[in-house]
Amino acid sequence: MLILLLTLVSSRLAGQEIRTTADLNAANKRIQGTGNTNGRVDLLIAIGNYYLNLPGESKQDLSIAMSFRKQAAALAQKLTYPAGIARSIILEGNIRKESGDRSAGDRIFDQAIQFAQKNMLKDELGEAFFAKGQLFGNEGKDLERKIALSENALNQYHASGNKMKEANTLKDLGDFYLVKGDSKHAFKLMDTALVIYKSIGFKELQGLYNNMCINYVQLGDLSKALYYGLQAEKTADELHDNSLQKSSIYNHLGLTYYNLKKDQLALDYWLKAKQIAVKYNDGGYIQTIVANISTILVRMKRPQEAIAQLKDLVKKYPPQDTQTKLRIPYILFSIYYNIQEYQKAEPYYKQLLNFHETLAKDDPNQNYLYIVIIRRLMQYKDFDKLYDYLKEYDKITSERNDHLARANVQRFWFMADSASGKPWAAIDHYKLYKSLTDSVAKGAQNKQIANLEIQYETAKKDKDIALLRQKSALQQTKISQEETLRYVFVFGLVLLALFIALLASRYSLKIRSNKVLKTQQEEINVQNDMLRRLLGEKEWLLKEIHHRVKNNLQIVISLLNTQSAYLDNEDALVAIRNSQNRMHAMSLIHQKLYQSDNLAEIDMNWYIKELVDYMRECFSTDKQIDFIVNTEVIKLDVAQAVPLGLILNEAISNAIKYAFPNHRKGRVTIAFKLVPDDMCELSIADNGVGLPENFDPENSTSLGMSLMTGLSEQLNGEIKMRNAEGLLLEVRFKRHNELIAHAEIIEN
Repeated sequence: MLILLLTLVSSRLAGQEIRTTADLNAANKRIQGTGNTNGRVDLLIAIGNYYLNLPGESKQDLSIAMSFRKQAAALAQKLTYPAGIARSIILEGNIRKESGDRSAGDRIFDQAIQFAQKNMLKDELGEAFFAKGQLFGNEGKDLERKIALSENALNQYHASGNKMKEANTLKDLGDFYLVKGDSKHAFKLMDTALVIYKSIGFKELQGLYNNMCINYVQLGDLSKALYYGLQAEKTADELHDNSLQKSSIYNHLGLTYYNLKKDQLALDYWLKAKQIAVKYNDGGYIQTIVANISTILVRMKRPQEAIAQLKDLVKKYPPQDTQTKLRIPYILFSIYYNIQEYQKAEPYYKQLLNFHETLAKDDPNQNYLYIVIIRRLMQYKDFDKLYDYLKEYDKITSERNDHLARANVQRFWFMADSASGKPWAAIDHYKLYKSLTDSVAKGAQNKQIANLEIQYETAKKDKDIALLRQKSALQQTKISQEETLRYVFVFGLVLLALFIALLASRYSLKIRSNKVLKTQQEEINVQNDMLRRLLGEKEWLLKEIHHRVKNNLQIVISLLNTQSAYLDNEDALVAIRNSQNRMHAMSLIHQKLYQSDNLAEIDMNWYIKELVDYMRECFSTDKQIDFIVNTEVIKLDVAQAVPLGLILNEAISNAIKYAFPNHRKGRVTIAFKLVPDDMCELSIADNGVGLPENFDPENSTSLGMSLMTGLSEQLNGEIKMRNAEGLLLEVRFKRHNELIAHAEIIEN
């Protein structure tokens, strides 16, 4: 079995982030408009970091980065800006590290740590700890030192409340623990980072998804590995991320498909990963990915292509670090061993054996070496040594909880027991092997994986179709525009000629029309003047009519008053007085109409008050009876105002005459208001003796009662009478007009 290789990405920018040329241009413009402020220092450092993080190791880029660092440091000192000073020191350390001067970088990072501690700058202290940690490699004690410094950085970010940097550091620590082989702790750190990222609305989660993908590969849960790998690819596509991180995502998806035995998909992803790594000319990435491509080519029965890839890689990118120096001979040994060219495999075995003796037992690179040695000892049937190595390797893989590697150990043990004549032990180890591989297979959840692939491919195809449709629509639009432009010029000339002719014709027509309109307007003005005069005359005539009606009623009242002087019969006098009151109720309406500009409607609030005042004076009831008037501002037309006034007149007269015998004191309450459905309600209530017990209003022969009943029918309303602490009379009817007045309760 060949061990597949991982790619680690850690991209961290301090302060403000400048990632693209557009960001850089925007930052340069902002600097031009910014004076000597702390913000200018931050921009200078951000630009320095941009040039520092450009792909490759260009001396020119590092020189430009150093120039911006010096400007930032000088201005920060001038402004006494401690955070700016600390970040400029960290930037210098990163530049020294990138240029290859590791000792200078280490010394400068220590200065940054001391300065940040002295000035209590938690964020900058965390940044300095993390930057110093990057000086150390990913092996043995170096890795332990890197993890310790990164955990110091994490503590500072947590204390300062900087959620973004805390999450970034958790993600990177997850990477480091992954390299160390502690997958469970790595996953815990990454899960915490994901929660923090989502809590602050951070969208660029492709790096974290990528790391979780490879973490689940090592845990043997391939369905989750595929889920997070596809999520990483999807997020990177949505954010148009084509950085080296995309190469790492493709590499880990290739690794996932390799373990799922989907060789062509694994190869496709690794080829895409290689394309990006070559674009950025990153030797470490290229070595990792080419090694993976070679591995899959061997499994696809194409060993010669794999050998050619590796030899070309060694020529173009000679191995520099321990991992790469181990990786290439390990793969070449495995290829030659698998194709049974043992003589060609032997030199690579000796190279690897030397590494096994010098590396620490817990170094992750020992994985390559144990497999090589176990295969070699099995080939020569040196079972005593073989079992010792199997025990050591089983212990290491168990401590790391690496299910795939443990399954491989049990497979080797089964083969060794079978070859050494231990059938029962072989069966036990085979059962363990099957148990572990079944657990990996169960973790893979093939149906779920298939569903994930279908969903992802469907979404990808839908996106491609949408893009094709968009391109087609744009092309069609362009063709249509070109055709339109061809016709526009010729058609425009024709339209211009027609337009000029039309303008001339319209101008002539307009002159003629204006003359006609002017004549018509003059005629209309004459007619309007005539109508205004006629309307004025009509209003004058109506007022005159109302005035004369009022005068005639007053004459009749005077005649009745004169006639009453010659009568001795009390009943006749009462009848005449009642008639006078009724006529006065009507005359009030005509008086109001000829005195106001509104000849159609009567303000009932005014009218009721006037009528009550008249009745009070007429019967001299000021000391005996209190009149309480509660009315809303409601206007009625004459046809409704007259019968309502007569009803009110009769009701008040009856209350004065019959409600309070023997000159007892009393109270009469009159209310007029709007009720739902545009209905009007008049109520007259007294606290007098009320109606007799056997009195039937409907069968009453009283003239006043008959008059009120008839008048309520004239209003198309209904009248009700009942005893309630005296007599309560209610008249309800619907208004004729559509005017809805503002209601206002007025109490006298």
